[in-house]
Amino acid sequence: MVYGYAYRFGARALVTSIGLADVVADAVGITRESAQLHLKTIRAAGEITFKGYGRAAAAMAPLDASRLLLAVAGSTFAKDSLNVLRRFAHLKPIGDPREKTLEEFLAYRIELLPGERNYAPNDRTPPELLRLPQIAMELMWPADIHSEGVPPCAIMRWITVHGEIRTLTFGSERARRGLHRDRCGGVIYDRYDALDIYPDARMFQVRIVTRDALIDIAKALR
Repeated sequence: MVYGYAYRFGARALVTSIGLADVVADAVGITRESAQLHLKTIRAAGEITFKGYGRAAAAMAPLDASRLLLAVAGSTFAKDSLNVLRRFAHLKPIGDPREKTLEEFLAYRIELLPGERNYAPNDRTPPELLRLPQIAMELMWPADIHSEGVPPCAIMRWITVHGEIRTLTFGSERARRGLHRDRCGGVIYDRYDALDIYPDARMFQVRIVTRDALIDIAKALR
């Protein structure tokens, strides 16, 4: 399948940046025009691969999709896309410093998802947790008047080949220093990590991206 402004090279469909914006828009349910504005904003800052137009255009990679998705998911207006991307992209995992930054880990998940789309939680998963992996990514940040400029955090969830549900929480350097290691990355407590990271915050903004949306994006780049 060729999305939007993709073109064929040999037997493979290459998705250009404009095509990627259409893919992300369709996957998360916003207008293509809005996604194009987000793309234009972050591409102008060099955050999207660019080599030219038409047949000279660069094929999009998972990292391009990751950056555009973060900009779209965390922004209300396209003009804020670059600031939002820069706030989220380089968050690091809490409790596992060996892992990638958020933008890199999201790209890694997008790359793997076509082969994982049929994975399901196993029979040992507690019933109250079965719905958790439907939320593939959760972006959170304090939204009260006392928290202006406070770094955000993010939660990634996925299912392993063995049907186990995994969770990883990402935050700023300050958050990673201040959160106890034994409370990090838990399946049940991951959202409560945010409360520990921001003990004085009283209200949060939350943006959720579903697993199905990531699968649609991943399939388009395959």
